[in-house]
Amino acid sequence: MSFKRISVGLLGIVLSMVLLAYLFRLPLTSWYLTPMLSKNGVALHCIDWSLTSKLDLNIEKLCLTYQGQQIELAGIIANKQQVTVSRANLTLSNQVSKQSDSSQTEFKKLALVLPEQRPLISIQQLDVVSPFTDNPVRLAIREKRLNHFTISRDISADVEISNYEVKANLTLDEKVLERFIKLPKNSHFTTQSQVNFDGITVAIKSVVNVNYQHALEQCDLSFATEGSLSAKYQLNQQHLNADLSALRNQFSAHQDCFTYIANQQYQSFIRAQLPLAWQLQIAEPLSVDGELLSVPIVKLQANERQSEIKVSNTSLSLQNPLTSLKSQVGIHFNSEDISEFKLDAHLNDGTVKSGFQLSLNSLPAFLDLQADGALVEGIGAKGKLNIDELFASPIVAQLNANVSVKNALISDATIADFTSTIDAEHNAQQHLIVKANSKVKSLNYNDINAAKISNELTLRTDLSVGELFADIDAKTSAAKLTTPELTLNKLSVVTNALQSRALQATHHVFADGFEVLISHHMSEVAHPFELVIPEQTIAKLNPIIYQFEPLATVTDGVVSGIIKGDVNLQQAQGSLHIDKFSALYNDYLANDFAVDLNGKFNSGQLNIAATKFTLNELRAGAVVKNIQGQLQVTANQPCAANLTGQVMGGEFVVNSYCPLSDNQTATVKFENIDASKLVTLDAESGISLSGRLAGTLPVVISKQGVEVKQGQLVNQGDGKLLITNNAGFEAVKAQQQELSTTLSLLENLDIKKLRSSVNLKPDGWLHLGVNLEGYNEAQQQAVNFNYNHEENVFTLLRALRLSDEITQRVEKEYAKKGSNDG
Repeated sequence: MSFKRISVGLLGIVLSMVLLAYLFRLPLTSWYLTPMLSKNGVALHCIDWSLTSKLDLNIEKLCLTYQGQQIELAGIIANKQQVTVSRANLTLSNQVSKQSDSSQTEFKKLALVLPEQRPLISIQQLDVVSPFTDNPVRLAIREKRLNHFTISRDISADVEISNYEVKANLTLDEKVLERFIKLPKNSHFTTQSQVNFDGITVAIKSVVNVNYQHALEQCDLSFATEGSLSAKYQLNQQHLNADLSALRNQFSAHQDCFTYIANQQYQSFIRAQLPLAWQLQIAEPLSVDGELLSVPIVKLQANERQSEIKVSNTSLSLQNPLTSLKSQVGIHFNSEDISEFKLDAHLNDGTVKSGFQLSLNSLPAFLDLQADGALVEGIGAKGKLNIDELFASPIVAQLNANVSVKNALISDATIADFTSTIDAEHNAQQHLIVKANSKVKSLNYNDINAAKISNELTLRTDLSVGELFADIDAKTSAAKLTTPELTLNKLSVVTNALQSRALQATHHVFADGFEVLISHHMSEVAHPFELVIPEQTIAKLNPIIYQFEPLATVTDGVVSGIIKGDVNLQQAQGSLHIDKFSALYNDYLANDFAVDLNGKFNSGQLNIAATKFTLNELRAGAVVKNIQGQLQVTANQPCAANLTGQVMGGEFVVNSYCPLSDNQTATVKFENIDASKLVTLDAESGISLSGRLAGTLPVVISKQGVEVKQGQLVNQGDGKLLITNNAGFEAVKAQQQELSTTLSLLENLDIKKLRSSVNLKPDGWLHLGVNLEGYNEAQQQAVNFNYNHEENVFTLLRALRLSDEITQRVEKEYAKKGSNDG
């Protein structure tokens, strides 16, 4: 009995201890497991278990943390053969975002203590929450054999766990990925990946096949990638290294994409230049070290042509990609019309330094500029472009470029050997300054030819204001400008302009030394202008005058004037002042001409109000002095009226003369003409005539020439005729003895009346019908004498001009000076 009691007592104690242990199972379990799990880096937060009727372990809840990752398990049934988990939640932390946190958990190499024998694990539902997906990833895990798991549901994978490594084989496609991220439509994605994780490093090897089709109405775009890649990510150092060199990346577009370009000329040009298929190559591994991305080299190559875009030595911060970007870009492009385009650019923290070179066979047709295809030199450009603070606003940039064109056709203008140097700068204040120095060997436009043209252009504008204003300064010069009517030498135009809503410009023009100032204001509704001729010597116009009248030469005089009007309305008005004007025409001399002209131009017609002009002297054999008159232009028809002057000691009046009229009659009236100057041609001839004459000469001007019809000369008061020792007169008397007595009465004749008819033919022959009535005092005899005389006036005036010493001296003096006065 006593043994039985002792046995019952011991059993009761044991049962009591077991009962107490079961009642306090949770703190005891925590007390036992916590230090053991801590040795493996696992923290236990909660545990709640019990035994089933079959003595299976039933864990209602288990909470663990491993290296910052939290897992909650619920509904666990465990026995010697199987551990089944009904539900589990795994929360992954974003270690990258906590890099700056000093308390961050440091990842360590896996050192798992895996039992050689244990029950197999099955998780019916595992929800994984991570910062990499918007929605939890739901998985089912079944352990087929010890430490070898099969994952299904959202992800299909095989995972094998060893003491120091976790291996996984994953298969992903677009259906799986769409559960986590939003993929573009018409995209297809398959990848088979092998993932190894040792607690610190994740290593991935994948075989990828990606296709993406994008349709824009009739434009089909496609992207395809296939091949293998490998990558490693070190968690503690946050270092990623990815090798994508075995991937084949293809970009292509359909021909119909060009139809989006509405302009047919633009479309044809771009279609001929731009390849439709390109391939992308990442030849060397890229890396991410913390926040720094480094890409050694990337190439984009056209499939059809030897065109390539190469990006090398690229690095950037993932936090500030634009401002930290460093890279080298090289572009080598050629096409049907672009024989070569090269660009080398260096980008460093927003600063770009680049050089470029361009050679073209021909320029696009839509620019209305065509190079001569027979010339291999074609069109070229090279230079440098530097940009400071590329991603700032505003951009600070400098451009230096040299442009050349061997031969080009712009509309109807042909250009040969064009070269230009361009310097442009845009600063932080948004001030744009462009300077261009250009030269052209020759330019032909229809019948206009220019040689050795140079241009200096400076443009300044402020782009910070709402409205665009530009100051333009230009200087253009040409050695020679030739038109069918005129040739100008040493042509120079200095321009100052302001471009705003309209163009306001001033042009200072020099041609052969002659100076003109032109100002105009060009807008959509009006184009007013002002032309100013500063006071200057008219002799500067001699090179121009010579082209129209080679025998004409200006020897003296000044000119000035101002003209205002509107080009659009074809209206103008102005004034022209000419003073002390002197000129030679062959051996004619006009001296000291002065006039002030005021006129208007409207609808193609010029009208100048009647104004007085003066001409001090005209030497045309006969010397004409003190000429005055009224000059007027009516509907482009110039006329001089009320001309008066002095000639041969007397005066004359011309009622009207219109130089451009082919059919007109000008009436010339003479008074007090010195008969001795009219008749005495040679001081040694022995014939002299004294007295005064008056007359009227109707001068008819027509296409046939100049005629005088039925002109008359009469004497004013008495005159006298003396003939002494004239061989010709004596010979006539000797030959005609019957007239000797009558003719001798003329040798000393007091003239009482003289009448003469005057007729001049267009060929210069003058016919005078002379009637003399007088008295010979010595012979006490009245005389009535009729005489007809013919002589070529042109020959006579020529002889008088050649004997004019004053005109000869002026010609010789001007011949010494040449045209240097101009």
